[in-house]
Amino acid sequence: MLQTKIKLTALTMASLLALLSGCSTGKQESAAPSSSPAQATPAASAAAPAVKTVDLLKIAGSNNGYPSPFAFSSSGPFGYLRNSFIFDTLTWKDDKGVIPWLGKSWEVSSDGLTYTFKLEENVKWHDDQPFTADDVVFSFNYYKTYPFNWNGDIGQINSVEKVNDLTVKFTLNNKYAPFLSDLVGIVPIIPKHVWEKVTKPAEYRDPAALIGTGPYKLTKYDSASGQYLYTANDKFFKGQVLVKEIAYVTASNKLLALQSGEIDETYSVSYADVQTAEKAGLKTIKSEPTGSVVRISFNLEHPQLGDKRLRQALAYALNREEISAKVTGGKPMVGSAGVVPTDSPWYNPKVKQYGYDTAQAEKILDELGYKKNANGIREDLKLKLMTSSAMPDATMMKEMLKKVGIELTLVQLDNAAFTTAMGENKYDIAITGHVGASGDPDYLRLWFSGKAANAYSSRGKSLKLDEFHKLADQQMQEMNETKRHEIVNQMQDILAEELPTLVLYHRPFYEIHKADKFDGWKNTFGGIADGMPLWENKAFLIDAKK
Repeated sequence: MLQTKIKLTALTMASLLALLSGCSTGKQESAAPSSSPAQATPAASAAAPAVKTVDLLKIAGSNNGYPSPFAFSSSGPFGYLRNSFIFDTLTWKDDKGVIPWLGKSWEVSSDGLTYTFKLEENVKWHDDQPFTADDVVFSFNYYKTYPFNWNGDIGQINSVEKVNDLTVKFTLNNKYAPFLSDLVGIVPIIPKHVWEKVTKPAEYRDPAALIGTGPYKLTKYDSASGQYLYTANDKFFKGQVLVKEIAYVTASNKLLALQSGEIDETYSVSYADVQTAEKAGLKTIKSEPTGSVVRISFNLEHPQLGDKRLRQALAYALNREEISAKVTGGKPMVGSAGVVPTDSPWYNPKVKQYGYDTAQAEKILDELGYKKNANGIREDLKLKLMTSSAMPDATMMKEMLKKVGIELTLVQLDNAAFTTAMGENKYDIAITGHVGASGDPDYLRLWFSGKAANAYSSRGKSLKLDEFHKLADQQMQEMNETKRHEIVNQMQDILAEELPTLVLYHRPFYEIHKADKFDGWKNTFGGIADGMPLWENKAFLIDAKK
């Protein structure tokens, strides 16, 4: 159990369901890629006032698994975030973009294939062993055998070499535009002296499994209640940790828990909660960019849904603006047929869209030969919609499709059965909700090649569209941002025409907190790691001196 000063409850809170830094070209040495805003941290003044610290911060949460790099839950971003408090990466992100972390600077070769990192000096693991280049080399080689439990396309790396104790060189198989943000900015470095003899990392539960270099150590973890207690690492290399302890605790009514002092910070996807919170004197922050996706995935191997014309008819039949308005309660943000959110700098404003048009839907359905019977039902078109929870979206979709003669059967499964059915293509249509669309557009390649780690982001077989995959590989290797935009625009055009998935809307996340307890929360530029539009960013919990 957690320490007695944390109030434990038997209540549970469901976890919220579930990449923009370009790389520099040419040979240069910098603390951040040239396409990112300047991010130098001013040196601390000897006369600077003492920094305010917080003894304990309580955050609403739930169980997201054992936070080693191999055992946290991949059903949403929270497992990754729990892990990131303990383990560090070579780069990280703050509110302005990619920043140095364990790698204090880097040099990029003129051909874009080699990255040489200078590492921070005098960094210690939590067990006081020194961090060196050997740990970096070991980590990336180990992940090739035992994959990290999240994104980070290790396959882009040809080799990692130790130059000296504080210098490592990465050689890539090909140019990889999001290398700094979406590979070395995601994949954590692990201690060689702990993991070199571990052959079953997913099962490893020795206390050494949680030895990192990060700003926090895990003091307590209760898997039954999903409660965690983190304690500050007083020897953290980046600077003073501002919050001495962070506890994740369960709360049934988050707003009441905030007002009563049971918790100090939480999230919501409901604008009504924001209005209530602000009236109660709490502070809120809206995720920008939105980054969260609620979409329907079509089983392209289904004998009827394999025809894109049927998928297009369904898109026209759904009033997605109405669904968004009713579900989120705020200003609707209808999804783009090209998947990339409309508030992303990578969005293609000329991409084909599907406005609410029942007449057009009826026309396509008639042309496909799905005739209505006397009761107005197209008897030869009976589809099932699978969800992992009771979603009002599904009920609204059922009523909207009924207007064009489609009988939709709703099937609700638990999370485990849902992800299994997705992976085995045992569904017709599925609603999924997840994050990861805030940053670099390479997530399009990962989603539609079946390589995304998030259990809700992409399952099943790779999209059978050779032109799309050709473009996906091109954009990944294009270091010129303008040219890369053009390629990503073409990818969006293909997705909008083929509609392997249809984004219903983008669901804003709202952070709600007690400003008098801790007011350092900010939006992360492009989302934490691979586009998480959340606030548990360790960069905002420290007073960085480097």
